[in-house]
Amino acid sequence: MTTWVNGERSDVIETSDRSLNYGDGIFTTLLVTQGQCQDLTAHLMRLQQGIKALSIAQIDYPKLATHLVLIAKDTTRGVIKVIVSRGSGLRGYSSVGCDSPNIIVTLNDYPAHYQSLQQTGINLGVSTVALGLNPLLAGLKHLNRLEQVLVRQQIDSEQWQDALVLDCQGFVVETSMANIFWVKDHVIYTPSLELAGVKGIMRDKVMTWLQQAGYEVNSGRYRLGSVISADEVFMTNCLMTIVAVNQIEDACYTQRTIFDLVTTKYLSELEA
Repeated sequence: MTTWVNGERSDVIETSDRSLNYGDGIFTTLLVTQGQCQDLTAHLMRLQQGIKALSIAQIDYPKLATHLVLIAKDTTRGVIKVIVSRGSGLRGYSSVGCDSPNIIVTLNDYPAHYQSLQQTGINLGVSTVALGLNPLLAGLKHLNRLEQVLVRQQIDSEQWQDALVLDCQGFVVETSMANIFWVKDHVIYTPSLELAGVKGIMRDKVMTWLQQAGYEVNSGRYRLGSVISADEVFMTNCLMTIVAVNQIEDACYTQRTIFDLVTTKYLSELEA
């Protein structure tokens, strides 16, 4: 892993930084292919939206974009993570005087098992770790990820590949690492993320593609049974892109109609 702090090669940050003390910040994770950052504009917009939502001081987005392009140019396939912390402050929750955000950028190798999942699909468990409801933070890719850490602990303990995650009222939200879609009688469903979860960039793209293709796409609060009884299930994020779900607990899914459609659309855009 190679790390930059505020544009300089470094892996050092002050212990007073609020990302360390409170998880006070926003992040995004970009796929790099053939020397290019995929969906760079969308990632920068998501950072900007998150920074505005948390009232963090604004950063120089053109400068950051230039930096990311330079980092990516010699990388065939990799992962760039951008963290924007509110910066350092005094002890306590107050953010008064924190007007110098820290920008941490890392470059990592692309996870080999993601390519395998794209080819073979994935099996999911159902996590018993429920997500809390918070409309102020829902949708944001903020640094407070302890719920996901607890979910991942269960996944590792049960030796699942990933798990479907519900909120504390029993509604489906996402998996530990991706947004989820399912198909029933040619209608596509995906959870609303107004109370919990992360609004993924690939999720938005897939919804747009499906609507352009004339499919009905419904976003709402759905119980687990709605997913289990589906004809087809797949999941999305910016690194794995689009992955078919083969199984959720004992329910199996072999239909790939919509998965094939959106995968073909993704590949065509990648080659354009």
